[in-house]
Amino acid sequence: MRPPSIRALPAAISLICGGLGWCQAQAQDGPVEQVLVTAQKRSEALQSVPLSVTALDWRELEHMGVEHLSDIARQTPGLTVVSSGPGQNILIVRGISSVAGTAGTVGYYLDDTPIAASSNASLLSLRGLIDPAIFDIARVEVLRGPQGTLYGSSSMGGTVKYVSTQPDLNQRSGTASVVLSHTQDGGWNKEGNASINVPLSDSVAALRIGIYYRDQDGYIDRYPVAANNILAIAPGGARTSNVNTEQTKGARIALRVNLGEGLVATASLYYQHMLLGAPFQIDVPPGSLDRLIQTRLVAEPSVQNSSLSNLTLRKSFERYELVSSTSYYDRRVSVDEDASKVLYYFFSPKPQTSVYPGRMHGDYINREFTQEVRVVSDFTGPLQMIAGAYYHHVDAPLASSIPVPDGYNNQFGTSYDSFFQGARQATVRETALFAEGSYQVTPAWIARLGVRAFRVNQGFAQQGDGFFNGGPSAITGTSRDRGYNPKFNLSWQATPDAMLYATVSKGYRPGGPNNPAPAALCAKEVATLGLSESALRTFSPDTLWNYEAGAKTQWLNKRLTLNGSLYSIDWSKVQQQIVLQCGFNITANFGSARSKGGELEAAFQATRALTLRATAGYVSAVLNNDVPGTGAKQGDTLLDVPRWSGSVAAEYNWTLGANYAGFGRLDATYTGSANALYDRSSPFYRHAGFAQVNLKLGWQPIGKNPRWTATVFVDNLLDKIGQTGLPVALFADLPDTRRIAVNRPRTMGLKLGTTF
Repeated sequence: MRPPSIRALPAAISLICGGLGWCQAQAQDGPVEQVLVTAQKRSEALQSVPLSVTALDWRELEHMGVEHLSDIARQTPGLTVVSSGPGQNILIVRGISSVAGTAGTVGYYLDDTPIAASSNASLLSLRGLIDPAIFDIARVEVLRGPQGTLYGSSSMGGTVKYVSTQPDLNQRSGTASVVLSHTQDGGWNKEGNASINVPLSDSVAALRIGIYYRDQDGYIDRYPVAANNILAIAPGGARTSNVNTEQTKGARIALRVNLGEGLVATASLYYQHMLLGAPFQIDVPPGSLDRLIQTRLVAEPSVQNSSLSNLTLRKSFERYELVSSTSYYDRRVSVDEDASKVLYYFFSPKPQTSVYPGRMHGDYINREFTQEVRVVSDFTGPLQMIAGAYYHHVDAPLASSIPVPDGYNNQFGTSYDSFFQGARQATVRETALFAEGSYQVTPAWIARLGVRAFRVNQGFAQQGDGFFNGGPSAITGTSRDRGYNPKFNLSWQATPDAMLYATVSKGYRPGGPNNPAPAALCAKEVATLGLSESALRTFSPDTLWNYEAGAKTQWLNKRLTLNGSLYSIDWSKVQQQIVLQCGFNITANFGSARSKGGELEAAFQATRALTLRATAGYVSAVLNNDVPGTGAKQGDTLLDVPRWSGSVAAEYNWTLGANYAGFGRLDATYTGSANALYDRSSPFYRHAGFAQVNLKLGWQPIGKNPRWTATVFVDNLLDKIGQTGLPVALFADLPDTRRIAVNRPRTMGLKLGTTF
């Protein structure tokens, strides 16, 4: 089936409407609407910010049908989300990809609070980034390039920021919506949300409350694995249908109080509970992209509970604003993983003569306290500035176990007490001072200079026991980092509708204590890799320098917006995961990498009724040298980095008679092929790219705030299945079979909404 042509969409709609005799174009001539952003921690028009930024407001999120973080990436050049399922995401911006270390390479924020897990387990996909439900969100901002000056050490590639809708002190309002949909080869899905804004006293206080619920059926079937072949289904094995269900519910409460004399306080509480019936992953073999199945003997549910509380105080003075943001973030993940295949792989043919049900269980917690105080100027002269202090404390305990299954010893004549049990306590303390100033040298030229001075202290204590641990063990470790992140930016407002800018900035990611590997077993091997024995205990920070030039332009009386940027990034002491032959894994610093590429975004009000949008991203991110202890060679592309990505969209608006309006939207996104492993001999070395097409048709009364809306949608119109991730197993990955994450098949549905 060929994809519908974007060019044909308005003509097709016009033909249908003309036949009914009740449709007229609704849109007005004029510029593409601009979005206000807080990328530089002050409210500014998107086109005036000399950064490579994508901003999607609530209207665009609604029309795009965005539900998950991975949906945002498909509409944003330069951003890749390696998704292993809901709430299991790894972010990559501009090809800065690493699956090692204590922190990610991309900052991740909900308002002023970092919500990326900060511990040695943070990058394993099962404990990856939370997927905040896209409800009561004002916009999402994606900042490309290092943002270390204002956003801290984990923003070396960029920053993704969710901005929530704030309470309105003056107007009572509310929204609600329900969705019913069906997934190809799956079942029915239900979703609903509602929010209400209530002024408690005119211009003095307001309360905003939102609730959310999503219940999605699965589309992956589970079969038992064959008794003596872990690559096959058990003959005659019973099928369990649609196991990868999702139930997510959440709520947000925000209270805003005007305390007088320019002081405003906003307190908020966000909570989300997510229950997955099974991983959103297939087993290959025997499954494939044409056969979405798992082979497991043990069910694999997971639960994620996340809460975020925040108190923000804003005090306005004549020439500046003082802001204090205090947050506490608590995320708890509990997960079961089938260990049956791995136990058979290690213990067959003796003592284990057949596959036997076994499981691994893990509990992972991140408790994070964040305090930031900053001053934002509003001077009358050419100088503006932001300066502040930052403190972040993380407490991240985890525990995992592989118990000996009931009946195992009797079945195989063994006497194991435990295969594995372990616990780890990791802590992170980061303090920083930052400042960024801009000076208008001439009416057209503005120079910006920023710097962040930071200090990071980390520690861990780990205990383990069991057969796979080699008996009881206990180890502790600490690390300390400090440094500076500078940034220089120069912008030129060549005309009222064209700005050019250039940026030089540094990115930084802290080192940390290593996963424990005993020197008695591993020191000689580490020496052959050119590393000292200390590499078994700690690893160093990695840093990068980003050089970029960009343009933000508008044409045709502001009907066409065209923004683009080019960049080159030099990455030093890249943190890499090394699998040692002694049986342990460590993080080590090996060599360097370079990422070069560009991003392009365009929005065009083509006619009174038709809006066109397009994005394109290109990145070449490669290693500059071989990485000892891995299959990585000089010139290899960094993992999970597609060279090409892009999207196109067309939206057509019309009126239905005198009282109603409609819209149609067709969008297509493409994500290119990428390397999933450095091992060229693996069948999972590389995965293909894929495209996805979505269609939406909406109807509502004419008006700025319509009383109701109705939208029919088809997501993944062509039912294209592609690989979205190659997740790392909790226990171990086997060479001939892997878990592969896939996107949702074609889903058709109806959404009804109301505004009051």
